[in-house]
Amino acid sequence: MTGRRNDALRLSDILRSSERLEEILGAGFAAFSGSWVSQSAVIRELEIIGEAAGDLSPALRKRHADVRWEQMRGFSSFAKHEYWRVKPELVWEAVREMPALRERIRRISAPP
Repeated sequence: MTGRRNDALRLSDILRSSERLEEILGAGFAAFSGSWVSQSAVIRELEIIGEAAGDLSPALRKRHADVRWEQMRGFSSFAKHEYWRVKPELVWEAVREMPALRERIRRISAPP
């Protein structure tokens, strides 16, 4: 049994996963697309981001409505439930958004 995770922990999960994904982004698309291990790792981190985004409180998501929370959640669901349709190019596009997402999450997580 696990305890209830709060918004701060979920934002931390998103931040950590986005940082991990940036490591793969640095290796380039050729290295990513040629490695099933890299592809699996990326998909897993995107799943974590999606689950954490979907479990944030409605109040936080509403305060930061400019962040595409539902899209993150949708990709996670898509990758898990329609895995046969997941293509490296599609995943790579999601990974390319990580630097901007990381900065946005950092601003949201910073104390006022």
